[in-house]
Amino acid sequence: MLVVFGANGRTGVALLEEAKVRGIPVRPVVRDDQDTRSLDYVVPVADIFYADPSAPDSLSHCVEGATWVISAIDPRTAGPGAPIYPGEAAGHIVAAAARAGVERVLHLSVMGAYRWSYAPLNRKSFHLENAVRARDAPWGLLRFSCYHDELIEGHVRPPDGGRAWPFVSAGRYAPCSRRDAARMALDYLGRYVPGRAQPAGGPTIYTGEELERLAAPHRAEGRGRTRYMKLPPGDVSVAPATTRGAVGYVPGDRLEPVLAERPHGGLAGPGAAERTVYPRGDPARHPADRGETHPVMAAWGEDLRRVVHAQLTADLARLGLPAEGVSLDFSQATAGGRRAEAHRGTFAALTGARVLRADGAVLHRGDVDYLRDELAEEFHCWWRGPGGIPDEVWERLDLGARRRLAESPHHRDDPRFTG
Repeated sequence: MLVVFGANGRTGVALLEEAKVRGIPVRPVVRDDQDTRSLDYVVPVADIFYADPSAPDSLSHCVEGATWVISAIDPRTAGPGAPIYPGEAAGHIVAAAARAGVERVLHLSVMGAYRWSYAPLNRKSFHLENAVRARDAPWGLLRFSCYHDELIEGHVRPPDGGRAWPFVSAGRYAPCSRRDAARMALDYLGRYVPGRAQPAGGPTIYTGEELERLAAPHRAEGRGRTRYMKLPPGDVSVAPATTRGAVGYVPGDRLEPVLAERPHGGLAGPGAAERTVYPRGDPARHPADRGETHPVMAAWGEDLRRVVHAQLTADLARLGLPAEGVSLDFSQATAGGRRAEAHRGTFAALTGARVLRADGAVLHRGDVDYLRDELAEEFHCWWRGPGGIPDEVWERLDLGARRRLAESPHHRDDPRFTG
């Protein structure tokens, strides 16, 4: 029995389809019944298991009786500031598989999954990988260069109707299809040496300059920069000989026929614009958001706006104030000189922000501080007080982020570093 976590994702679906072709009994696992649309024509709904890898106690029934487990969960977000899975989720899967006596558990990742990567998704992939490596279990890691669909969506025909990203000319990539990735994963699953990470890629290595030439005739017109991610810069390629050494062959699906497909007639029309980068659609406005736009909010954008409302509302509990039924009022707030880019917007420290009750009475008035660490992809804002950075924020920062904050002109005088 093969268990696939993240079965509703693109690689997960490809794994289910390939397992069916090979006659391998497979058990798909998804988070909840809102995540199953992509499985409608792949497996019967009665065969789907539900569990959240973020909650380790929910996993045991999924891996019971399994021989193999594949973790195909990824680092993408369900909305601004809301990762689908925290970094430890992949480790929870490996631990549950080990307790159940599973022979092999394989986590699928990406090349360039480093803490210091320039690409946010790669940094988040690093944390998923790190949690796997920390487990005493027969784990393996298969790291793919990049996928055809990622390249198309970010650089050729973005489904949201936005303008495609150009390729970084000095980059190097070996894109593969999801179908080939699934084939390689199932073949590698039976042969890997536990405790190792192995790279894999498609049949051809392209430079960014070559991809730019290939994509140019097929690139759609767009309005505004797309929200779909671009490929990471640098060399994340995998030589075909390396892939052959890992899985025994070089995959056959090539990029050129995929580039030539034109599902929207080559134009970013209304059908494309309805698509969203988030699995469940763009999140709704936060309940504490009054729907007003004031000068200090002008540069936030939708994503950052939701994050600010969510974080400041959650921080009210630290002040002993209720969070239910309140709204945030920035009509009298002013922005300070310190600014940072985050969540597709620009934020500045605030003075004079207010919390209103449902009847309009002022519940709290205060200043807002924030931190931004681009390397760890961290942004947090809170109601400023004598205690400095709140405990809830501090606990979420890794050691590298804490060290960088200690060296920043604004935060080095924080009680965290001076006490």
